[in-house]
Amino acid sequence: MTSDPDSARPPSSGRAHGVQQWWASTVRPLRGELLDFSPRPLPTLHRARNRALRQLPLVLAGLFTLYLVVPGADVVAERLQMPWPVPVLLACLQAASVPLSLARPVAAWWLSLVAMVPFPLLLVALGTPPARDTPWPWTEPGFLAHLAVTLIVAWRVSARLFVTQWLLTLLVGGALAVVLRPGGAGQGLYAFGILSGVGLLLLAAVRGRREAQRQLRRQEKLTEIERFRRTLLEERARIARELHDVVAHHMSVVAVQAEAAPYLVADPPEAMRESFVSIRRNALAALTELRHVLGMMRSDDPGARAEDGKYVPQPTLDDLGDLVGNVRAAGLTVETDIAGTPRALPPHVELSAFRITQEALSNVLRHAPGAQVRVELTYGEAELGVQVTNSPVAAAVRRQSGNGHGVLGMRERASMLGGTLQVGRMRDGWFEVRAVLPTGRSEDS
Repeated sequence: MTSDPDSARPPSSGRAHGVQQWWASTVRPLRGELLDFSPRPLPTLHRARNRALRQLPLVLAGLFTLYLVVPGADVVAERLQMPWPVPVLLACLQAASVPLSLARPVAAWWLSLVAMVPFPLLLVALGTPPARDTPWPWTEPGFLAHLAVTLIVAWRVSARLFVTQWLLTLLVGGALAVVLRPGGAGQGLYAFGILSGVGLLLLAAVRGRREAQRQLRRQEKLTEIERFRRTLLEERARIARELHDVVAHHMSVVAVQAEAAPYLVADPPEAMRESFVSIRRNALAALTELRHVLGMMRSDDPGARAEDGKYVPQPTLDDLGDLVGNVRAAGLTVETDIAGTPRALPPHVELSAFRITQEALSNVLRHAPGAQVRVELTYGEAELGVQVTNSPVAAAVRRQSGNGHGVLGMRERASMLGGTLQVGRMRDGWFEVRAVLPTGRSEDS
């Protein structure tokens, strides 16, 4: 008979585990936030066009600091009956926490909390009776300074952090009120708790509203992006349908006619039969690639659709022999040359190299039939060179250049990879298409 280990565990062990989780998830991060004295971006009025107006929070904090220093020093000097340097120092420490809260809010709150302790300690140590109904343990300027720092810091830190700081202030003030509060001193801690509590509630409401608006704007942006993607997919699907209806129909007719043509002639020559077989094979290959491209246009994840075997894979340099064979069957004399050490390249590089070579050979078939062609691949350390050159042909044989986008497409493929493409006539009269495609360093280098 087996027993459940959780049932055998004593209840105190489960409670201890819960306490450990609470400590690790709440207390430890909060302790790190309480000791985070790192600077934060200064708050500015971003919508204001005037530069001075954008710095209005800093200006107001500076003016409020000057407003607190003079009366603060005067009140401390009067009640402690001490020379001016000590009251001025205490007043400056209390007031300096206000502008500091804009840059280092946590450090400013600690400074304001620590700066409130010396005054009640000195007042009790010197035996000086406080004025009746004066706030305790702050002076009036010190009370305003700590209240301002508490509200500013609450705006700039997390909710759990400013609630913790508020409770710590009440704890320290309560300890000073219980232990050191002389007769006649007022309950300034009550006023601070009420005013700061109301202020924190208002700030929490404003922050919650701003966060809700921010989430709403983010959701609207995501909705707009999703709407744009849906519109794009619909447009791509429409284009795919149009291409399929136009191109696929005509290519299918070409394939069927090429298959039936030899049977329409009695005893056709072998060369004619092979020519029609090549036409049919190329038409079927074009249909297969067309279905692949149209499938990717209809898909939101073309990479995954290509990998699951629904569409044929894109051609690579391993298919270059078949491409050259088809061109030779069309009547061109093609020589191939490979320099360097062939190796597997990224798929997008091999696809671009294949398409550039394919388009260059197609241009030779259209504009220079019967020319001699050289196809050269150069495997470099971090790049692949593709060069397709063809010999000049007689003017009577040369066809007029069309207004297609073949060269533009080759240039776009090269630039997409960060490569270059050169198209033009060489000094010896041959026409050249030269592409250099970055591949990254090889694994062996």
